[in-house]
Amino acid sequence: MKKLLLIIATASSFIACKNNQIEAKADESITTVSRIDDQYSKIIKEDIMEAYAKNDFTRFDELVSDTAKVYFNSTTPISKKEWKELAQSHHVYFDSIQWDKNFMYVKTDSLIKDEKHENNTLKAGNIYTLVWYTWDAVGKSTHTKIANSGSIVFQWVNNKITGARFTFDPTPLVNEVAAKNKSL
Repeated sequence: MKKLLLIIATASSFIACKNNQIEAKADESITTVSRIDDQYSKIIKEDIMEAYAKNDFTRFDELVSDTAKVYFNSTTPISKKEWKELAQSHHVYFDSIQWDKNFMYVKTDSLIKDEKHENNTLKAGNIYTLVWYTWDAVGKSTHTKIANSGSIVFQWVNNKITGARFTFDPTPLVNEVAAKNKSL
C-alpha cells in the first residue's frame, strides 16, 4: 500500500510540475519598443527642446548630422544650417518662448521589425523620437499670447539626428513676422 501511495504521489508531483511549465512565445505582431526615459528622449527634451527655448544652441551642431533633412510643414527639406537659423529667428519675433509642461510628451521608438505604413516601410533598427507639444510665446510686435500645438518626429542614426519632421500651425509665426515687417 505504501508503494502504491508513493507511486501516486510521485506521478502527481511529476504531472503538477509538468503543468506549471509554460512555453513563452514571442508576440510576432510587436514591431517596436517604446521608451520615455532613454538617452534619446532625454537629449531631445534637454539639449534640443529646452535649449531652443533658452536660445542655446551649444550642442546643436554636435547632435545634428550635417546631412540632416528637416521638414517644416512641407515635403521640401531644409538643411541643418537653415533649421538652426529658423529656430534662432523665433527669438527675434517672440518673447517668453517655452514648452507647456502639461502638454508635452516625448517618447523614443526603436523598431525591432520592419513596419509597413501605407506605401512606406520603416526598417528594423531605425530609432525615432516623437514629440507632441504645446509651444507658448508672446509676440514681440503684436503682444499676442500664443499657445500652438504640434508634433515632431526625429530620426536617429549613429547617435545623431538625421531627420526631423515638424507639424504645427504656422499662422502665429506668419502673423508676427508680418507685424514686425509692417512696423519697420
